[in-house]
Amino acid sequence: MEKLTTNRGFWLTLLLSIVTLGFYYWYLIYAFAKETNIACKDDGRNTSGLLVFILLSIITLGIYGIVWTYSWIERCNAYLVRNSKPVGLQPSTYLLTVFLLGWLTFGIMYLVVFCKMLYLQNSVNKTYNEINNL
Repeated sequence: MEKLTTNRGFWLTLLLSIVTLGFYYWYLIYAFAKETNIACKDDGRNTSGLLVFILLSIITLGIYGIVWTYSWIERCNAYLVRNSKPVGLQPSTYLLTVFLLGWLTFGIMYLVVFCKMLYLQNSVNKTYNEINNL
């Protein structure tokens, strides 16, 4: 068993995403899928990885990225609920931001949701590490 990362911070992640012209965000998709599949292996589901994410997002003109993120949020929250931990980002908040609040707030809500996504994965990873004494 490997210890999962629990210290992804918003500002460093945002800076790395800007400096790498978005490639760091793709690394996060890869890492989130891998870490979620490790932590939630008992639920019988699978979060697809980066290659599928990129290809299907291109084919569906970005819609798959929204569906992937929604499903990932639901899976992470279900894991936290099963382990009696408070849930993080709600799927409805994510969708509301993507379709309405994001552009109305000139992108500020996108950053808030991005931050909450990082904290959600940190919570899942921390819970996994605690359960497995890592």
